[in-house]
Amino acid sequence: MPNLIMTKLKGQDHEKAVRAKIMSFLSKLTEDDTLPGLHIEPMNEPLDSRARTGRVDIHLRAVLYCLEPLAGERTYVYAGTWEHEEAIKRARTRKLQINPVNGIAELIEAEPAVDAPAPAAPKVWTESAQAGAAPSSFLTEKSYFVADLTDEFGFPADLAAEAFAAATEDELLAFASDLENEWQSGVLLGMAMNLAISQIKESLGITEADDNAVVTEPAVADEVAEPDRTEDERLVEALKHPAAQMQFTFIEGEEELQRVIDGGDFGAWRVFLHPDQRRYATRSYKGPFRLTGGAGTGKTVVLLHRAKHLAEQHPTHRVVLTTYTRALADNLRRDLERLDPDLAQASAPGHPGVLVRGVDQLVAAVRDAAGTGFGAAAQSVLGAVVESRGAVVANDSGWDDAVDDADVDLPAALRSKSFLSVEYLQVILANRIVTKDDYFTVRRPGRGVALDRAKRAQVWAVVEQYRKNARIANRLSFAEVASVSAAWLEGADGESPRTFADHILIDEAQDLTPSHWRFLRAVTASGPDDMFIADDTHQRIYGQPVVLSRLDIAIVGRSRRLTLNYRTTEQNLRYALGLLEGGTFIDAQGGEEGVAGYRSSRLGPEPKSLPTQSASVQFAVLAAQVKSWLDAGVDGATIAVLTTSNNAAKDVHDALDHHGVASTILTNAKQSGDRPVILTMHIAKGLEFSRVILFDISEGSFPTPWSLKGVAAEDRDDVMLRERSLLYVAASRARDELVVTWKGKPSELLLRSE
Repeated sequence: MPNLIMTKLKGQDHEKAVRAKIMSFLSKLTEDDTLPGLHIEPMNEPLDSRARTGRVDIHLRAVLYCLEPLAGERTYVYAGTWEHEEAIKRARTRKLQINPVNGIAELIEAEPAVDAPAPAAPKVWTESAQAGAAPSSFLTEKSYFVADLTDEFGFPADLAAEAFAAATEDELLAFASDLENEWQSGVLLGMAMNLAISQIKESLGITEADDNAVVTEPAVADEVAEPDRTEDERLVEALKHPAAQMQFTFIEGEEELQRVIDGGDFGAWRVFLHPDQRRYATRSYKGPFRLTGGAGTGKTVVLLHRAKHLAEQHPTHRVVLTTYTRALADNLRRDLERLDPDLAQASAPGHPGVLVRGVDQLVAAVRDAAGTGFGAAAQSVLGAVVESRGAVVANDSGWDDAVDDADVDLPAALRSKSFLSVEYLQVILANRIVTKDDYFTVRRPGRGVALDRAKRAQVWAVVEQYRKNARIANRLSFAEVASVSAAWLEGADGESPRTFADHILIDEAQDLTPSHWRFLRAVTASGPDDMFIADDTHQRIYGQPVVLSRLDIAIVGRSRRLTLNYRTTEQNLRYALGLLEGGTFIDAQGGEEGVAGYRSSRLGPEPKSLPTQSASVQFAVLAAQVKSWLDAGVDGATIAVLTTSNNAAKDVHDALDHHGVASTILTNAKQSGDRPVILTMHIAKGLEFSRVILFDISEGSFPTPWSLKGVAAEDRDDVMLRERSLLYVAASRARDELVVTWKGKPSELLLRSE
């Protein structure tokens, strides 16, 4: 049975009926490529003698390259389905080869030698050059040379000249996005980020002496070419190069073939990984590893592939994949099943296989497993034994009552539940403080307000009252349950320590509390590949910053950043990053996290602002924008209106209905149906849409008044930082087009980007 390699190509967004025909053709091809109905035919005078076409239907033909390794089955590289004449042309004029410099398998275009025309002059991308002015070069200004592309990476001379004809960054990105070979686009994107040649090579998995590189000097070729291997065998190996796997993938079975054909652009993450993504997904680490990166850079993709990799490498191990909320965990579970429906999933916490749960779901499972031991373990965290069962409440519940009952003379700012709940979470629970003396001596980094001994004594009186009230009511906060569960895992009940996972992978880690981190550290024993952490400091929309070293999680030297955005366009990315200007973001290592270096692999229109003077006009403008997209044939399910609250979402739904636009309100992070959707910015986290409207980003509406209500003055800056991050999260949901509306004056958080 022949093997099949699929190729990621532009211009292959076929309709469902055509995809079904392609699936049928390729299925038959892999069963028996000699079937007469397939019409597998070689080309007349092709550039590549391996080129073939096959009949998909009366109008469509598949382009194929037939490789015949001596030691294995015949292998077909599928290079797309095209109209008959276009397929014939592509099969005659494109060659599948090993790049002679870097060893990466690639498709190159040229006319067959028998009728090759004179080479065309390089395309000039600059308007100034077309007008007769002396052309400038973006790459030259970045101190690159044409030889960097030709000699270091193996670009053809004409293609390198075209790249150096780009006068601006946008012109270079436009040129890169049109290239057929993904590795070439990757090189130019790296140069747009002004990376060193060595950094670009490392990112693409290109080594100085690549085993697949073709040696052109005959004397060396005799020593290195490995005469026992045919050119086709070498080409099959070159197709496995990390950079080639951005574009080519080996198909194993009909189900995987169906997933690749049906995946389209939104599903490419399941198959075609950047070498950096593949490296992080499969490499082994000596301890906790942190992968950071902006929205859309593929952190979750790496996490999913790593879960699959660990489960396949260690079938008896317990692999836990977790995130901040249950809804996000449900999305992870769905995507993991899409990645590999046959992947072994654990039946319960602590069992072999992959277990996907929200972090508080994991905490609840451990509490259940602890039984009476949970109550005993509470002594080390809360200073008293508690009931093993009881109500679980929000982390900010009960503080107003504790202040009233304690009857202390605290300043107003320190009496607020905002200050007290954060002090309890970030300082007292994080350090397992159970006595006043311990509280007097504990460090409080990052809290923003100094407390002398007298104020600490008053705060501690409120904390004691809070804990006393909770015991009487038989309740614990979510953070307390996590902290006690961690203590039980560590053996605070007098038993030996226990673990529930061999590997734990954490998504959206920037939103976790210190109690969560104590718990997750205890879930798995310290050792190789124990914790894999994916976060983005700029997407922290809950809680406060956490420095992991203070919680016994050492990531120094084991932290890397993804910078290439796969979701949104370069224009939308710049807009979203602009919303972060003016904020200081502290990462999990305690350092400042900037936004420099991020780039997108896609271009599109500039984000559009729609200012209005009244609520009614804003609704009308919103409806007109949604209608224009629908009239243009945009799939309704890929259009989203993001709001600040559920009430605002209902108002938008009613207004769209009034203007004749049917829509659906989403109350959780699950896409469904075929209508435009309305959801809050918080719910939108983890989702993506083709078109996005940020609704009513007006002065007085965003940030919402309630987000600042009762907030201590010392905490206001951090709340505003989270609101800025929320706006960034919302803007970065848009793949293709982004629209922002407001009435009256825009929000102060928009002013830097408008």
